[in-house]
Amino acid sequence: MMIWPALLSGLGFGFLIAAPVGPMSLLCMNRTLQQGLTAGLATGAGIALADMCYALIAVTGFRAVSEFTAEFALPLKLLGSLFILYLGARAWRSAGVEASAEGARSGSLYCFISSYLITLANPATVVSFIALAAALGSGAGGSLLLPAGIALGSFGWWLLLTLIIVWIRGRLPESFSRRLSRISAVFLILFSVYSIFSMAG
Repeated sequence: MMIWPALLSGLGFGFLIAAPVGPMSLLCMNRTLQQGLTAGLATGAGIALADMCYALIAVTGFRAVSEFTAEFALPLKLLGSLFILYLGARAWRSAGVEASAEGARSGSLYCFISSYLITLANPATVVSFIALAAALGSGAGGSLLLPAGIALGSFGWWLLLTLIIVWIRGRLPESFSRRLSRISAVFLILFSVYSIFSMAG
């Protein structure tokens, strides 16, 4: 009878870890502004899948998570930051008249795979699931329905965010949408630069 507690706990946790504004939120918003609903949903789906993968690791035991992060935390952070820097620069270049053509060339599969890989390399995601692993106990914590709930909760946030951005985008002048897209691209670049410099500190 622990099905519903595990599923509902996962839904709440997945929604909460996705909701804070960060590089993944900015990436999803930028792609939705430039390429539309499909690109935003594909980006959100990639993030949700990565969250589910980390949750699956977490329910197998804290030791597996801690060993993984201890060994690969620095290279993951560097790779993730460099990839976000690349995507931010790419978003800046494409936030113009030819943005829709640029978005069509990248495609939903690219949006899905790239967001999945970045989320796996995102230190904030790793830390969140270390906290989850540390909090797991008996009952609902060990259920494999917990990762499923986390994926659904995470995707629920990205669906909500994407629909809001699409709604806003349809009510703004094209020039203002491009301006918002460039602003989000700048913040993506700043996030990545800060992350890279923080590793040297």
